[in-house]
Amino acid sequence: MSSVSAPFGFRASYHNSGQIIAKAYTIASGYAQNVFQGDPVRLIDAGVIQLGTSDGTRSGTTDGISLLGIFAGCQYIDALGVPTVSPYWPSGIAATEITAWVYDDPEILFAVQYDNPSPNTGTTVQTAVGEQCDWTVASPGGSTRTGLSDCKLTVIQPTSGQFQITGFEGTTGGVDSTLTDNFVVATVRINEHQYKAAVNSV
Repeated sequence: MSSVSAPFGFRASYHNSGQIIAKAYTIASGYAQNVFQGDPVRLIDAGVIQLGTSDGTRSGTTDGISLLGIFAGCQYIDALGVPTVSPYWPSGIAATEITAWVYDDPEILFAVQYDNPSPNTGTTVQTAVGEQCDWTVASPGGSTRTGLSDCKLTVIQPTSGQFQITGFEGTTGGVDSTLTDNFVVATVRINEHQYKAAVNSV
């Protein structure tokens, strides 16, 4: 990614089994937030998913919020009775037969942009492996044209975070990326997961 900031949300990239499968959940009709492909989400008491923040909005906080997984897209019947498949959930839409696809397996690794905390200095980000971060919550949060999220990792958290960095992509093969770039692609696991206990950073 070098010197260009181009966040793309969280992209499922690896599982020990070799299979990466999204599970079916649902979203409340009329839920008034865009949820983009690659956004972290959580399961709430009503049995529906929403953005992975304290209040389910892009104004909410992420500290200490456990996540269900990463949103992969949805399908529904719109108010005109038209079956729709979409990479993102459009804010406020009234729909029925709503299926929201989520990568919810705690063992899935995801690719995501991480910003070098010391840009333009040649400082390596290798020391970030094993550390923990949250995700950036911004508005609008993605593109309604492509349906893709533009969230990325925050800075390293002093205690625990929603994600743990396990390595970096494109630094040992043919991809033009190095550990001293301003913007790199990290591989992460969900640390604060609703289906698994969190672990400490190293």
